[in-house]
Amino acid sequence: MTDTPETNASPEPAPGTIDRQHLLLIGAGVGLGGAIARRFATGGYRVTLLARSADRLRELADSLADTESDVDTIAADVSDPEGLRAKLADLYHRGHAPGLVVYNAVMGAPDRLMTASVEHLQTAYSVDVIGAVVTAQVAAPAMRAAGFGTILVTGGGFADHPVPVLATVSLGKAALRSAATILGLDLAADGIRVATLTIAGQIVADTAFDPARIAERYWEVVHADGPWPAEFRYPDDQAT
Repeated sequence: MTDTPETNASPEPAPGTIDRQHLLLIGAGVGLGGAIARRFATGGYRVTLLARSADRLRELADSLADTESDVDTIAADVSDPEGLRAKLADLYHRGHAPGLVVYNAVMGAPDRLMTASVEHLQTAYSVDVIGAVVTAQVAAPAMRAAGFGTILVTGGGFADHPVPVLATVSLGKAALRSAATILGLDLAADGIRVATLTIAGQIVADTAFDPARIAERYWEVVHADGPWPAEFRYPDDQAT
């Protein structure tokens, strides 16, 4: 008799219906997250914002009131993968769940590999990579049942050019890109698109890397016709 392999994953929720124009933004905050939320809200999308701080979520939701979009919030700690799974399972069990996911969470504190604790490394990997995988695990069944879905993760130039003083971000962005590529290959046959949008520069207001300008690129990618490549880039329009 063969033993069944153990798994830490929670049972998949019964999939609810999917809304093609409902954005789930994980890692919602000021800067790029807020700009992405605003771009899709003004484009007619319902928006669900997920971040750790309930107070900051309320502030961001209030700032979008002028868009007249339906904005919801979910307070969840992405560094707790199973806690995140539970919050997302509840969301995807309901009707009109998000058909579009943007995973924008990152733990961006400066650090070095030679001095980082194991706990710090594990927390960073949970935020930067595992949270995205858990999100796909929860969202994919409902997207599969609907025959469509889109998951876009925020990549960074540190995946191409690692920086010793930003060690876990560099590791995380490289691993996140690989995870998105693998998920894209796994889910393409189900009509689910998964890709990385790599931002190859520092996000600074009123520059070429202004959050609003980058958010426009997210809009363009999501609404691009035809099959997706594994990676899109900003500002380089050459996808890979």
